[in-house]
Amino acid sequence: MASISPRWSSLANWETRDLLVVAALGIVPGLALLPVVFAGFTIRAALGPLATVLNSGLFYLPGLVALYVVRKPGASVLNGIFVGLVWVPLTPFGLAVTIPTIVARIGSEIPFVLSRYGRYDLPVMLASGASAGLLALVIIYVPSSFHTLALPMQVGLVVGHGLSGAVLSGFLGKLLADRLARTGVLSTYPIATDVAQNT
Repeated sequence: MASISPRWSSLANWETRDLLVVAALGIVPGLALLPVVFAGFTIRAALGPLATVLNSGLFYLPGLVALYVVRKPGASVLNGIFVGLVWVPLTPFGLAVTIPTIVARIGSEIPFVLSRYGRYDLPVMLASGASAGLLALVIIYVPSSFHTLALPMQVGLVVGHGLSGAVLSGFLGKLLADRLARTGVLSTYPIATDVAQNT
């Protein structure tokens, strides 16, 4: 256990730059995702509950990017709070999407907790995105009356939300962050070294 402590203590030491990066990765994508928020409710009204899997993973994308870049425990959750600060005043249903999104950030942290925040590879990112999608679904399951749907549709929702989170959040998040790192703007973070070693 003693060998784990230094890593956790170092990751717990947040710097001002870390907060700024997490905030920027929350506020800017939060604004960019506003059309997705509105479109999501429209698509669900038109196509039904299963349509939620089409874009749900995008809601967790900023959190995974923030966590993947900053690599500090709680980065994804803090990012969700910044996203919420954008959504609540700018949408008529801000809390309806903000609360599940913040809760989903807890789900996105779980695979990293299990790896003791020591792995930032594609499998962990995919697991993180899937975990975020599934936990978000749990939060909205009863309020959205998903439990009243036919069993095959419920299974489709569970599988779909997991896949949506894995692909649109985990896979896409790693892809975007790696490309951002190649520009040099993240040169002070370990992601820059990882990307350089894999190219």
